[in-house]
Amino acid sequence: MKKSLKKLIALGLTLMMAVSVTACGGTAAPAADSNGTGGSNAAAPAADAAAPAADAAAPAADAAAPAADAAAPAADAAAPAEGAIDMSGVSLNFWSDKVGSGSYNMIVAMSKVLEEKGGFAEVNVDPSYPGGMGAPYIFKANNVDLSFANGAPAKWAMETGTLGNPPTDGYKAAIGSLTAVCYINLIRNDFLKKYNVSTLEEIFEKKLPLRMGCSPRGSMDAEGAYRLLEYFGVTLEDLQSWGGDIIEQGGDANAEAIADGQIDFYVDHTSSSSSTMAQIASTCDVTFLQWSDDMCKWFMDTLGFDLITVPANSFTGQTEELHLPGSPDALFVNENLDDDVVYMIVKTLSENRDELVHEYASLEPWDPATAWEPTKRGGIDLHPGAERYYKEMGYMK
Repeated sequence: MKKSLKKLIALGLTLMMAVSVTACGGTAAPAADSNGTGGSNAAAPAADAAAPAADAAAPAADAAAPAADAAAPAADAAAPAEGAIDMSGVSLNFWSDKVGSGSYNMIVAMSKVLEEKGGFAEVNVDPSYPGGMGAPYIFKANNVDLSFANGAPAKWAMETGTLGNPPTDGYKAAIGSLTAVCYINLIRNDFLKKYNVSTLEEIFEKKLPLRMGCSPRGSMDAEGAYRLLEYFGVTLEDLQSWGGDIIEQGGDANAEAIADGQIDFYVDHTSSSSSTMAQIASTCDVTFLQWSDDMCKWFMDTLGFDLITVPANSFTGQTEELHLPGSPDALFVNENLDDDVVYMIVKTLSENRDELVHEYASLEPWDPATAWEPTKRGGIDLHPGAERYYKEMGYMK
């Protein structure tokens, strides 16, 4: 492309200068004789005159080429992605967890991608997100366009309500399973040895005094602990009557309680990169528990969870894969957002997935080809704009 441009510019300048020579009194070359010698001899002066012009034109061509080369990247940058829709007049409100949290940082990165690659006028990140079980309620009461929420609580909030609140709506799914969080759980080995048990089923069947640690009520961690009691048909009062209990406290406090023998069992809705679980595993004598197939199926079929794999050796002493129910973070959008807007949100983020994963490894489980699947979004309906993208890509039939 560069060489052709130089030749064209040089040729054009040469012809212009040749015409100037003729106009200033130059003599036209006579026609060549039968053997061609007359023409070649007469042409020589013209060629000699033209040569300097061509030489002079070459630098001009060289100078013009960089300008053309410089223009090429600008043209490429200006060209919208295939199938892109102009979003220059659209601003979005993206609700997030508190400033500095993992989800906040991921949302800021996504917002930049939407502005820089999707052409959105502005994506405002608002760290007012309540998180946990209350997340689905933000769409009804606030000017929220998109936010993270766990799929299962989004389902519960819509069907029956959560945390004592009535059912809500106003949101639809856009991208499922951005992360791979699940109910990673461990138990002190001295408890297992003392009572000669190895599973949760045996513990509840024998009505043992299990002291369970989790985060405070309203978190997905606490939800898991209380849902375990529900699965076994046991109330908190029942557990307490056996000498057990559920102790609600932060992750650091639970790690200390496991180490000090103040609790026997700890459950956290987290990922294989959990620093709290890694700390406990490296300093305490514990076993990571695999839940039974029936228990996992109940969480999936009844509560809308997905089945998540925790790779072997994610933690010290955890030598085998774990397959546990979890409700990964998903991206939900306001149901009233225009179809084209949601289409461009999903398209832009999906097409820049690798860039985001490079910055935040916790997004590695996100697979655009399966992000539409019901189990990855808690069974919540897809927004029509998101559905359009997945069908366009051939991911969804």
